[in-house]
Amino acid sequence: MTAQQAMWRGVVTALVVALPVAVFNQLLVAGGDIDGDSPAVLVFWLLILFGAAAGGWGVIRLCPDAGLPRAAASGAITYLIVQAIGVVARTVRGEEISWLAYPLLLLLMATAAMLGGMFGRYWQRGDYGSDSAEN
Repeated sequence: MTAQQAMWRGVVTALVVALPVAVFNQLLVAGGDIDGDSPAVLVFWLLILFGAAAGGWGVIRLCPDAGLPRAAASGAITYLIVQAIGVVARTVRGEEISWLAYPLLLLLMATAAMLGGMFGRYWQRGDYGSDSAEN
């Protein structure tokens, strides 16, 4: 599998986790079922970041030659897709959009995906759990 194909599969992997969680979070907050400052929102964010990490992990596992920038790109593309849906939904409802937060959160998703890729690379080496002084 090429690095490009692995990256797109990483995007799909991240979307499988992040998109339903993001939509569910948005519905609960917009419906008033939970407060925007609720700890539940933090749990949803952690699940979304886990989805990005899973996507980055998948990129490296599917294509060992893929670099960490491909893993980070999978998280960034996932974020762009999810936020595009969110921006359209907010615009339709007439809500205000915070454009300043998007670049920061994009970098956060890319970082989570890169960390997932780093874990995937570490996993591939097969020396986890061993003492590095013995190698």
